[in-house]
Amino acid sequence: MISSKRSADQLPGDPRRLNLEYRTWHFVGSEGDENGFDAWDVSVRSSRYLDRPKGPATKTVRHEIGSMRLFRLRMDERFSPFPFSDAEGYDVGLSHLVLGVYDLGRGGYRQEFRDAVTDCDGDLLVLFDMRLDPAWRGFGLGPVLAAEAVWTLADGCSAVITATHPTELPDAPMGEAAFGRAGEKIAALWESVGFRRRAGSLGHLLDPRTDEARDLRNERRRDLDALADAWRGSLRC
Repeated sequence: MISSKRSADQLPGDPRRLNLEYRTWHFVGSEGDENGFDAWDVSVRSSRYLDRPKGPATKTVRHEIGSMRLFRLRMDERFSPFPFSDAEGYDVGLSHLVLGVYDLGRGGYRQEFRDAVTDCDGDLLVLFDMRLDPAWRGFGLGPVLAAEAVWTLADGCSAVITATHPTELPDAPMGEAAFGRAGEKIAALWESVGFRRRAGSLGHLLDPRTDEARDLRNERRRDLDALADAWRGSLRC
């Protein structure tokens, strides 16, 4: 179970009413087949009921409380012979991350990557960044939400990789020590989802075909249930 830094009664709302909204796009026509990767924007939304003066008793409103960006890089020649090269044109940080597992010279996964996963015949999913409003932080929801997004989009992928550096920097500059501590906290979060630190340039990698990764996803779902039960219990106090 993920330990919470804040008590459940401080939650802004019912964690069971959180939902994820997935959005992607591509060009219509021939250019749509040239894109070697899918960019996914995932919104984290909190649903709650509002009383209506007339008509049905309640209506549901949804507020965005966070977001994630994921990329699926397709190992399929129907799209692009070098799908990972498309990442460079999108974002330098994304390019550096995926080139840790992809060999541009040979046009495929690095041997270290092949040795680290159950089956290298598949696409690569990148969990690039994640943001959660401050009011919802400290309850262990980050791993729950990340696990759900990863498992929704990772079907047919060889692996999922992610970065371990902060993507949302504070207004004041961070020193080297503070940056390192932030990286350690992020790495611990990813490891609770199933990412494991690999040697060399592979970074943190999740193999969706392992029992461990599936078991951790189920643990995070149980964490959510426990948190929701605690929140509802606090309302009766």
